[in-house]
Amino acid sequence: MLPQPERVCSLETVWIREFASMYLPSETGLSYAPQSLRDAGISLLDVRNICRRGYVVFADKLNGPGAVWVIEGDNNDGESFRLTVTVITEQLAVDLNKVERLTGSVSLEEKRDGHGTA
Repeated sequence: MLPQPERVCSLETVWIREFASMYLPSETGLSYAPQSLRDAGISLLDVRNICRRGYVVFADKLNGPGAVWVIEGDNNDGESFRLTVTVITEQLAVDLNKVERLTGSVSLEEKRDGHGTA
């Protein structure tokens, strides 16, 4: 797991971890673009694990309902990611806007070739 970042939004971190621990993606308002997950080389389960174990490092309230949060964390394979989500807490709605693989992570190609480190 990544070390805790210096700037952590603690209330938001607790909320997203509880959300990911309590609900399956099919049970709540989690929306995402399947192509963005394929492009990043991760699955919906990886997104759930990142949310369960990661930290919200940025939160910005929108003019309308909800806020934009940036979550940093790793999946269970030790790969680090940054997720940008729009969250409406009152509706239990999370919209996955962007997925980024953080540098220093083992790339999918390296993992397939056996050259990456675990």
